[in-house]
Amino acid sequence: METKKVWLVTGCSKGLGKALVKELIAQGYPVIGTGRSKEKLEEVFGEENDKLLLISMNVKDEANVKKAVESGISKFGRIDVVVNNAGYTHLATIEEMSDKDAREQFDVNVFGTLNVIRSVLPSMRKQQSGHIFNVSSLGAYNVGPLSGIYCATKHAVKAISETLAQEVKEFGIHVTDVKPGFMRTEFFGASYKTTAPKDSSYKHLYDENMKFYMGQNGHQIGDPQKGAKLYIKVAEMENLYESLPMGTDSCDGIRNICANTVKLMEEMHDVAKTTNF
Repeated sequence: METKKVWLVTGCSKGLGKALVKELIAQGYPVIGTGRSKEKLEEVFGEENDKLLLISMNVKDEANVKKAVESGISKFGRIDVVVNNAGYTHLATIEEMSDKDAREQFDVNVFGTLNVIRSVLPSMRKQQSGHIFNVSSLGAYNVGPLSGIYCATKHAVKAISETLAQEVKEFGIHVTDVKPGFMRTEFFGASYKTTAPKDSSYKHLYDENMKFYMGQNGHQIGDPQKGAKLYIKVAEMENLYESLPMGTDSCDGIRNICANTVKLMEEMHDVAKTTNF
């Protein structure tokens, strides 16, 4: 009898994380679902059972994360697949993003991801297997007004994922950097913040860019249900992807950005060589 892999998903009370956990439950996988509120998780997924563990977990609190991971291992005996899905965006200009707000976004999107990684790796190394999905973004390549700090966190997640993949390969552990484009979730609903001062010198940027972002809400090209199925398909592959764009907007956007970067470096080659010995 085939034993299904045990999954741990962070930030699964809404969005792509919610869609993934629902699909995992439907396909009979053992799941550890985490979020800030266990009550909210129970509203979404129902009561716990022999294949479902719901845990209130604050990704910013390393001790809390370790305790949650230990609880998952205690129930299921192992954790095979981790999805670092928890994250959000705070839209503001670089000048007007407070130190507190910038640090909060890094605490959740980057240091929260690191807390989970450090907590699950000892058991994965011991079992000589495991798969970690870290969610970066099209924003790991692309930037735009108001999204600078968010994109910086996703640049960081991408670098962490690519480095981690090299470091843990010898232990039979795989790492996939997931790069969603615009997904039709609550990302521009309940999952974003913005702080635009009334007298902002950048009012035109807020007006133009918030109109674009809000115009995306409910019309995004990415289907979270299809994204959930893709996660599971990739986790069961023999030759796993290390890079996983989701949505043609992500794939096309990254390709165009990289092509423009190559073109720029060709143009700048003569300038660059002036600093050589």
